[in-house]
Amino acid sequence: MRIATYNLENLFTRPSAMNNDSDAEGREAIEDDAELNSIIRKATYSGVDKSRLVTLITKYKFHYKNPPIKPIIFQKIRGQLFKKPANGPLEIVATGRDDWTGWFELRKEDVAWQATYNTGRVVAETNADFLVVVEVENRPTLVRFNEQILNSVFNLSYPHVMVIDGNDDRGIDVGIMSKFPIGMMRSRVADIDPVTDFPLFSRDCPEFEIDIGGGNTVIVLANHFKSKRNGDTEASMERRGRQAAGAFAYANAALARSSMVVLAGDFNDTPDSVPIAPLFDSATFSDVMNHADYPVDRPGTYGTGLPSGKFDYLMLSNALWSKLDTVGIERRGSYHPNTWEPFDTVTSTKSEASDHHLVFADIDT
Repeated sequence: MRIATYNLENLFTRPSAMNNDSDAEGREAIEDDAELNSIIRKATYSGVDKSRLVTLITKYKFHYKNPPIKPIIFQKIRGQLFKKPANGPLEIVATGRDDWTGWFELRKEDVAWQATYNTGRVVAETNADFLVVVEVENRPTLVRFNEQILNSVFNLSYPHVMVIDGNDDRGIDVGIMSKFPIGMMRSRVADIDPVTDFPLFSRDCPEFEIDIGGGNTVIVLANHFKSKRNGDTEASMERRGRQAAGAFAYANAALARSSMVVLAGDFNDTPDSVPIAPLFDSATFSDVMNHADYPVDRPGTYGTGLPSGKFDYLMLSNALWSKLDTVGIERRGSYHPNTWEPFDTVTSTKSEASDHHLVFADIDT
């Protein structure tokens, strides 16, 4: 039985602000979008809130009759958030959330077909029995990828595909593709972070019970912890630590229902980091990087595979670890030709499947 995890970095559409990690304007737009939506969901807008809204609305020119193309879009359905008199300053006229209906969202653009093709190639070459997918737009998109890319192009099909929409409105959810039936599912989107009073998990920490036959069940917890994208502040690290602790607690609780549990996904940090290091002191779970087959020269799963890029994990309960046969990393979908030979269809960063690498493990069942 082969299990795997892969950060797809979206399949067909992706927010334009997320297309380049080094793009300061993109990072700024992501922060501004989050701040705008955080303010407008308040029941009552304070003077400080209104002042900040005026600043950001002016910055992105949402008050123009024909706003220029920007990385953030303003959607208004009913009522008014602001007005701009012909001879006066921009003014926030809504007193709170109930006065109008609308939102802000990141503008999306199509992912290049060749990149989507190469994502399919990575998945098909690995041919896992079940695959944790990270950064996928939604379930219909994953179904479309399964039918139109994996099946039609690569003759691979997963009969069981599931994504539960999470807390991230940018369309970067976590899910699973499985050759085995998916039974009970649990979502953690409603878990509240006691420190921030916002949802604990940036996306979700869904739990999938996979029926592998013979009365055996593997419980898979898919994760994508808080990103470092907008600067790894102390608050970000602490939140990622709380997410890791929460996910690990759920994984341990799942052991009461099955001895075979997988905690997997993009943890967005290295194993020696303060936020997630406690996971690797566990007596109940081990990451596949501890296996003899795991590449020690380039243990990372992002970029060029350096230790600083070790973000993606497959943590196995003791029952699975005891049956672990081989492990590996499929890197050929990522374009770093001076470090390894990519697929012949991966000819540039524009055509690469993802800047993350797929991690897999073979279990002797």
